[in-house]
Amino acid sequence: MPRLSVRSSSSLAVLLLALTGPALAADLPLQSRIDAVTVFPDAAAVTRIGQLGVPKGQHVLLLKGLPAALDPNSIRIEGSSDGGLVIGSADIRRAAADPQPSDEAQRRLRDLRTDLAKARGRIDAIEAQKKAVAEFSRLAAEAAVKEGRGFDIAQARAAWAAVGEGTAAANEALQAETARAAELEAEIRAVEAATGRPRSGTVPVVDLAVQVEAASDLAASLKVTYRVAGARWTPVYDAALDTAAAGPARVTLVRRAAVSQRTGEDWSDVELTLSTARVTGGSAAPDVMTQALALRDPIVVLDADNARRLRQSGLVEQQMRRDAAPAAAPAPAPLRAVEQEAAAVASAFSASFVAPGRVSVARDGAARTLRLSSHELDAPLLAKVAPALETRAYLSANLTWADDVPLLPGEVSLTRDGVFVGKAAIAAVAGGDQFDLGFGADDRIKVERTPVRRRDNDPAGWNASRMQLSDHRTTITNLHRRPMRIAVIDRIPVSENSAITVEALPTNTPPTEKIVQDRRGVMGWTWDYAPGEKKEVRLGWRLRWPADRELTGM
Repeated sequence: MPRLSVRSSSSLAVLLLALTGPALAADLPLQSRIDAVTVFPDAAAVTRIGQLGVPKGQHVLLLKGLPAALDPNSIRIEGSSDGGLVIGSADIRRAAADPQPSDEAQRRLRDLRTDLAKARGRIDAIEAQKKAVAEFSRLAAEAAVKEGRGFDIAQARAAWAAVGEGTAAANEALQAETARAAELEAEIRAVEAATGRPRSGTVPVVDLAVQVEAASDLAASLKVTYRVAGARWTPVYDAALDTAAAGPARVTLVRRAAVSQRTGEDWSDVELTLSTARVTGGSAAPDVMTQALALRDPIVVLDADNARRLRQSGLVEQQMRRDAAPAAAPAPAPLRAVEQEAAAVASAFSASFVAPGRVSVARDGAARTLRLSSHELDAPLLAKVAPALETRAYLSANLTWADDVPLLPGEVSLTRDGVFVGKAAIAAVAGGDQFDLGFGADDRIKVERTPVRRRDNDPAGWNASRMQLSDHRTTITNLHRRPMRIAVIDRIPVSENSAITVEALPTNTPPTEKIVQDRRGVMGWTWDYAPGEKKEVRLGWRLRWPADRELTGM
């Protein structure tokens, strides 16, 4: 069987012409279905397949009902046939106008909508009547109290009965009018469907016309691919920490993807691929332009007499024009950065996941979550304590990602020994990188923080200095029946002004990490604790600053 012959290439990059008018009489409709979809973080590439018989001669194959938001430059066409078939150019056509309803249908819709408006008006009137009945009962009771009249049980019962009867009658009328309104709405929808008029919110569509020439009567199979906006996928993860099993703790990390789309087409039983490539951002780095600096003229505050004289001479208007002029040309808007991310099938600069089986994703924007992979990771545990902020320890697992496929940024749901403990966010993690996940508070580590000394001086005399001394002791006790590695993270203030001096006290416990995460003044004490072991961390400092200045940041 001969393959499809194409004048330019085996995978034709279609030249799209300007929008044209209605289809010609010789158009051949091409029935197709969506077979495969590749979803990017910000778009999707849809592949349709179709088969048809093509008579000998020149024809236009018409693929109807494509989303109007598709990118015309992204359309690609390829296929095969049992004879000689040449594919020419293609163009996008406006979809045929919706059929107009008959005059009788228009009158019917107009009458139904008028009746519906009246029914809704009666519903509003009945609701107002119910409120009036209740308000009348309340006002009558308040008037009796204000006038000092006694509480007449017989009159009260009669009023209650009248209110009840009025409310019951209103509810009965309201129920009838509500049912009538629902019937009218259903009849309106039926008439609209019968006339073929689209309901509001329908996604606009276009038709794709493809020029072909057949050497003889033949059967052809075509594949059309196009990119459309309104689709996305985001990575999500499940991380389950197991500490109950014998041996070292383990974390099961499940990689998932949340896919959603509003393209106007339902993806039913398709082969779904998730790609990390970003296809709607910039294709090259932005040009760096010269950044020029200038000085703005000072703003002069004028009194009334000077302002009047300057207005008369026109100087105020000139000053306002100078102030309105920009000091420098605005920098060009930054383009979206292209991330080099990988997935199950990786290439040099992007990667993709192929979902198992065939998948359906509705066009209503609801997220469809797919399981992509699962990994078992060793999880050395570390309990972290920040006593200056909270006297509670939090369990953390230090994980090493050994897979060649990096983790993409996303949200992770955390479970510890079968109990959901919260959510966190992870950044991109490449193969061989380490990252931490927190798994909630650890109540079997006791944290106590107590002040040892605190002193403030009372400066006297000219050019005196203020002094403040702060000294704390943090006690950590491991109440687990297993050894635990515990890190205490604390800080001393840092000075941003030469007039402020910070002095660490000689009684401080030497830290094991003098700087934590490149943060000045933040230090750590990480030790191994045996079951039941208790350790202390002593930390204090002395501040001095001019007495006539106010200290901020404490």
